[in-house]
Amino acid sequence: MPIKPDKEKLMQVTSSIVFEMGEVGLFHYNKLTYLFEYFYIKNFGKRFTKELFLKFPHGPVISNYHKQILELRKKDLITVDEKILMQKRTVDDFQYAKVPVRKSSSTQKALIKNEHVYDFLKEIVDKFGNLTVSELEKFVYRTNPLLEFRRKKIFKASSAPYLLTDCIRIRDYDNTITRARRKVIKHMEKYPKINYEQQKKDIEEFAFLEKMRPEY
Repeated sequence: MPIKPDKEKLMQVTSSIVFEMGEVGLFHYNKLTYLFEYFYIKNFGKRFTKELFLKFPHGPVISNYHKQILELRKKDLITVDEKILMQKRTVDDFQYAKVPVRKSSSTQKALIKNEHVYDFLKEIVDKFGNLTVSELEKFVYRTNPLLEFRRKKIFKASSAPYLLTDCIRIRDYDNTITRARRKVIKHMEKYPKINYEQQKKDIEEFAFLEKMRPEY
């Protein structure tokens, strides 16, 4: 049975993406969320949102993302034209880039709380947020879960597999470096008001690690 996504953390990730970009189409909304989760797994050896991500013709999408976006809208965390959002379309989500999701005056209330994790997400947005739909699709299809999906060839054409449960093994990314990175994250969560001087000491303590940023 698929794992249950963490709705609260998914809300934080998507709200942070919208906040950083100001306005984002549904295509980038889904793909940037996927890339954050994928690179989080690679860098920290565990899940953050536990989102499943369905495989659609043009790459991964958040499972039931219409509902997820509407929940953000009801909390006034984003603005979106609900009528356009809920219009029936073909399975081809390529055109979804034309449906904008915009930040609201309340978006900042739902951002990722951990400073290092937020900076990690910002790196994703800075690197991939300005790519065209075609460029972003090409990159996404070069990530390991999509390559594994194409390699397996065991899914029926009518089915949409869960990319981050069916096509990736989390334990493959659980190693000394990712565990040490997780320790840094937990430390920051335990001491959220730690001063910058202490943060500098913590970073020096883990100087043997690579800089905490996505590995492209």
